[in-house]
Amino acid sequence: MMIPKVLLLEAHNGGCYDFFQELSKIAELHFESKEGRYTEWELVEMMGPYGAIMITSQHDITSRVIDSAPKLKIIAKRGAKPENVDMEAATKNGTVVVWTPGVNYVSVAEHTIMLMLCLAKKTISQMNRLKNGDWRSPDAGLQELYGKTVGIIGLGGIGREVAKLANAFKPINILAYDPYVSKDQAEEVGAKLTSLEKVLRESDYVTLHTALTEESRHLIDENELKVMKKGAYLINTARGGLINERALVKALQKGTIAGAGLDVFEQEPPQQGNPLLRLPNVVVTPHMAGWPEEAVYREQKEAGMEIMRVLQGKKPKYPLNPEVLEKKGWQ
Repeated sequence: MMIPKVLLLEAHNGGCYDFFQELSKIAELHFESKEGRYTEWELVEMMGPYGAIMITSQHDITSRVIDSAPKLKIIAKRGAKPENVDMEAATKNGTVVVWTPGVNYVSVAEHTIMLMLCLAKKTISQMNRLKNGDWRSPDAGLQELYGKTVGIIGLGGIGREVAKLANAFKPINILAYDPYVSKDQAEEVGAKLTSLEKVLRESDYVTLHTALTEESRHLIDENELKVMKKGAYLINTARGGLINERALVKALQKGTIAGAGLDVFEQEPPQQGNPLLRLPNVVVTPHMAGWPEEAVYREQKEAGMEIMRVLQGKKPKYPLNPEVLEKKGWQ
């Protein structure tokens, strides 16, 4: 019997983790990583011999990539549900797609609060002043989070964690917009469920924690930015496509809103000419909110265990296309 091969993209610490050592007992592991995305053609060239692949949100697993992998039994996405996998092609190919819910909720929530604090305290600009030989500025415009209103768009796992952390600062209100969450669920984490317009209009900090779909693409556009307070800040640790970046740049340059904290971009990595990387009222990080060591360990372990289950003929815990399992008799 041939040992199945597993492709692990962007794996941290190579094969040092204990769960990779366990997986290596039943499969041949191949670790691949590069700066930026693999192109579709590169993935097509790579995929042929593999029975399983572990991915992040970085690389697009298109129908062409899936068609090039006749042995592929499972695509294991680390972290949130994949928007970069052609689910229809995977299902047609008999490939189960899984994700690892909950593993990075706390990490992303902490990062969100960090961006809020950096904007409130002007951390980056004040640090640069000091490094350039200047002392503190008396008109820096520093703020407290205490007493502010935080608006959360998307009250799923991460949004709920953000609400819990924000409560530590005793804001006047935590407003939330999520059509799939009940009033009682929002109140459990100290949030008041309301309309999208009210969240935008009344919040000092608006933070995005919703999935990227055709309906939510450019959820924040020119009109939404105009509704926000002039002194408000926009935070995005979810998906870059939720915001129309051109509209955001214009709003930041005109002072329509006070600033933004961004961990994600419409194009990743963003082009070096992207104005969001240079505007003084923007704090940026390279899609790293879910990448603390603890979260990286958890998400790789869960994805690795899902791969092990499937390669051993067992049912995975978090399938996104369970119809594949039903066809194979895994009820």
